[in-house]
Amino acid sequence: MKGPERLGQWIADNPIIIMAAALLLTLVALHYAQQIEMQGMNTESMVGKDSPLYQLFDHLYVEKFATESIAVLIEADDVTKPKILRAMDRLSQKMRIAPDVLAVTSIAGIVADTEKLDSGIRTIPSQERIDEILAYPANLPAVNAMMPDKKHTILSIELPVTLTESQLREIFTETSGQVKMADFPPDVGVTVTGKPALMQSITEEMAQSNGPILALAGLLMIVALLISFNHARWSLLPIPIVFLGLIWTFGAMGFLHIPFTMVSMSAFPVLIGIGIDYAIQFHNRIDEEFIKSDSPMQAVVKTVGNISKPVMIALIITAMGFVSLLTSSVPMTRDFGLLCLVGLFLCYLSALFVGVTLLYILEKRGLSRSVLKKQDALATVPRDTIIGNIIEKVSDICIQRWHLVLAAALFLSLAGIYADTQVQVDTDFKNYVPQDLPPLIDFKHMSDIFGGTDTVDLIVQADDITDPDTLHWMDEFCMYLKSSRDQVYGYESIAALVKQANGGDIPQDQTEIRRLIDALPAQMRVKNLDGHDTALIKLNVGKELSNLGAEGTDRLIKEIDKDIAWHQPPPGVSVRETGDAVVMTTVITALTTGRTEMTLLGLVLIFVVLLFIYRDLIKALLPVLPMLVVIGWMGGVMYLADMKYTPLTACLGALILGVGSEYAILMMERFYEELERIGQPLEALKISSRRIGSALIASGLTTVFGFAALISSPFLITNNFGTVTVLAIVFALLTTFTVFVVLMYRMEIRRAVVENAKYEMKKALKLIARRG
Repeated sequence: MKGPERLGQWIADNPIIIMAAALLLTLVALHYAQQIEMQGMNTESMVGKDSPLYQLFDHLYVEKFATESIAVLIEADDVTKPKILRAMDRLSQKMRIAPDVLAVTSIAGIVADTEKLDSGIRTIPSQERIDEILAYPANLPAVNAMMPDKKHTILSIELPVTLTESQLREIFTETSGQVKMADFPPDVGVTVTGKPALMQSITEEMAQSNGPILALAGLLMIVALLISFNHARWSLLPIPIVFLGLIWTFGAMGFLHIPFTMVSMSAFPVLIGIGIDYAIQFHNRIDEEFIKSDSPMQAVVKTVGNISKPVMIALIITAMGFVSLLTSSVPMTRDFGLLCLVGLFLCYLSALFVGVTLLYILEKRGLSRSVLKKQDALATVPRDTIIGNIIEKVSDICIQRWHLVLAAALFLSLAGIYADTQVQVDTDFKNYVPQDLPPLIDFKHMSDIFGGTDTVDLIVQADDITDPDTLHWMDEFCMYLKSSRDQVYGYESIAALVKQANGGDIPQDQTEIRRLIDALPAQMRVKNLDGHDTALIKLNVGKELSNLGAEGTDRLIKEIDKDIAWHQPPPGVSVRETGDAVVMTTVITALTTGRTEMTLLGLVLIFVVLLFIYRDLIKALLPVLPMLVVIGWMGGVMYLADMKYTPLTACLGALILGVGSEYAILMMERFYEELERIGQPLEALKISSRRIGSALIASGLTTVFGFAALISSPFLITNNFGTVTVLAIVFALLTTFTVFVVLMYRMEIRRAVVENAKYEMKKALKLIARRG
């Protein structure tokens, strides 16, 4: 008895142990699933922490200068009225003492603090005095930044960027509560917004939408199985089997500390789609064996002996596609790949042990086939299905017109590969989320009023930033960028603050410069200078980064790099770009060149593993070639549909390799099983198409329906991924029953011709040798 058959015998002998182990594993998984962490689209999820870019971003920018702000937008006929400013000041005082709040700034604070300097009493004065204070030349820059007109102003609550999701949630909740307590006049509009508020809302929406999507996926899969798998008894059993694998995967996610992101949440429909195939393949084969075998135990042994190895090979090859994702420089892509790898293995275990065991128990107790056995007592082969007969006819037509099939597939694939190079990349997280999300609407409303808050940040390092030559260069370079770059509207720097404090000139005396810096408000100083060796220049580009898009932003950053090289800083001074915008350009590169490299690596890994398993060049090549066709077709579809690559669709190549190669390998394994039995390639192909075709269509249709649930997601990134994946699976099935069967048949015919020629050659050589 071979290894797989011995495993089948063990499964048949130990059903109680298997079900008890499955129950225990489920309880452990439920425990660890509670430890899953939610994570938004932050820098850590886009750039690896060990990269030089992240080191610069984290250790110099984030630790020394970076903050994020909760913005409270105030709207009224006149926001400078005393009642409104008093309410703003009450809110400011409460939020200043809240945990983790670095500072609170508003026009109310400017008015009250100036009044204290002039009169010794910190209070909100009369309307006339308010107007006078707001018009002070020293206050104008800050006032203009916070109040673009009399109807709108903003109160900014600055926070460290290192806060966790739960800490941000607490501060956001505290802010919303204090706004109600501040007693703003009833005709004043007050909105809590800003990036932290937006990210908090996105995280909550992700958690809320995931459940309905999985439920809809399950419902659609039931419909698919009733349509395409109704020839089998207990045809809906694959659904609970695959969802059991998902529960185990949730547990593994918490145990391995894989965060729950927009990208990783989409791994579960992927696992449903692929895992259901494992369950269906075992179910379909044991359904055949129950008819052909003398006993349920023998059916289990034959099923595991015949199908566990092909499905395991399909699992390994699918895994190779996802292994390539682990080489990505984008952490969320690596997390997606790891989650898929773990989930695939767990879904396989669920199908092999729990699925087969349940069907064995049902059959053994006479609940599954009692009626059918009486009707088909003499049956020795499984019944053909309508779908199987259709697949057989399609395959036969393709083999007869193989020249046309291969030429059309090759032409469309090459055209699609070229079109794929023209597909753009989208890394703006605001484009991924529901556009009718109230916090996003509030955020856009604030951006429309205040002109956007996008910045390009420059880190300046020197032995002493306060050197007059260094400050003069910083000031001149910023003025040059503002005058020469249309996208740069303004700037903030320690040089600009010193210049303003000195009446419009930077002193030549370093002692005077340091005196002016020390006299600056501490909050203003630490935002622009760390010690005397590191400074920050913030270039205000309004909403230009969003308007330019990913590739336009990349070009702007490269142009600023050229400007730095052209206007070189003094000797010993280094200037480097950092911040979110620079991080995103790195992600763009990873998603464009990186996805091509990942796909090629996946193809090579699949070919090498197949060659190792089969020791046969034809069998190693066969599953790879149709996947190249599908990858080309999908590139063309994305170009024609004007879709953009995201961190999720960048995984498309690996997904196509994983799903498509699985169908091809299962088809190929059944073909060679039948070929070994009957010896005729064409007849073996027909039988394979009839027998396994319906199971592949069932699993493919179920997968399509499962991914179709993603199209209902309110998140555009998930919605697009669902659409693209549905098309990819349809194309993978189409190539399996058209291009793949043609290649498989023609290569096997060619092999037979070559082997026959070799045999005739040897025969002729032996004859010549005898005559000689």
